[in-house]
Amino acid sequence: MSSQRTHAITRTLLAAAVALGMQAAPTQAQTRAVEQGAAVVVQGTGLCTVGFNDPARHRSLIAAHCGGEEARVELAGGGAAGTLYRSKAYDGHLSNDWAAIQWDPGVAVGGNRFSGNAWVHPNDVRVGESVCYFSRSRGAQTCGRFSGSADGTFFVDAQLSQPGDSGGPMWVPGRGFIGVVSSMWTSNPLPFLRGGNFVIGVVPHDGPAVPESRLIGVWGQSALFPGLTGPVAEGLRGAVDAVFRALSAFGFRGPSALRYK
Repeated sequence: MSSQRTHAITRTLLAAAVALGMQAAPTQAQTRAVEQGAAVVVQGTGLCTVGFNDPARHRSLIAAHCGGEEARVELAGGGAAGTLYRSKAYDGHLSNDWAAIQWDPGVAVGGNRFSGNAWVHPNDVRVGESVCYFSRSRGAQTCGRFSGSADGTFFVDAQLSQPGDSGGPMWVPGRGFIGVVSSMWTSNPLPFLRGGNFVIGVVPHDGPAVPESRLIGVWGQSALFPGLTGPVAEGLRGAVDAVFRALSAFGFRGPSALRYK
C-alpha cells in the first residue's frame, strides 16, 4: 500500500473519531449526579429541593406538593431528568406530603451527604431534640427544636423555610433522616399564649391522614409549655395528642389565627 494512500486512510479515521467525539461530548456534558439538597425544577410548579436519594431504586424523595402526578423534573441547570410520582395517600394538605422522582435511565443518583442513609421516625425523637434541614434558598443548614408530631407529620421550632426549600432533607444530627420539608405553621398572637412559627416535616412513607386538630394539639403543647423537655414533656405529648385525637372526631378545627402555608 502506498504511503500516500496510508496517510489518506489515517486522515479519514481521525476525522471519523473526532466527529464521534463531538457527537458524544454534549451527552456526557449533560449527565450530572443527583445530590441530596440539589435544586430541581418541576414542570408546571417551579423550584424544589431533593430530600433523600435512593440509588437502589434509582429515585429521589421530595414533597408531593412540588408538582402534579407524572410531572417532568429536571435538575436546575440541566443534566438530569425524571418523572414525579406523588404518594397515593397525599390529601393535598399536611398528610403524606411526599413524592418520588423516578430518574431516567443513565442518571446517576448520589448519596445523602446531610442526613446519611439511616432513618429515624418522629415517634422516636424527643421533644427538644435538635432537628436540622437544608435550606436551598440560604445555601446552608438550619437547626431547631423538635416540637412534637402526629403520626408522620412533625413540627420543628426553627427559622422558617423559604420558597424553593420544599422537599428538602430534614434530619436528626448523628441519628439520621427524619423527613422532607413540607410547609410552615404560623400563628397570630393569641391571648396568654406564645405565638409559634414552625417548619413542618413529613415522613416519606404512607400513613393515615392526620386531622388538622391533631396538629393544633402539637402547636398547643409548644405554645402552653415552651421549652419543656424530658419525661414530663413526653408524657404531655401523648396526653395532648389523645385529647385532640378525640376532638377531631367531632370536627374540631381550631381558631382561624392558626394556619399553615
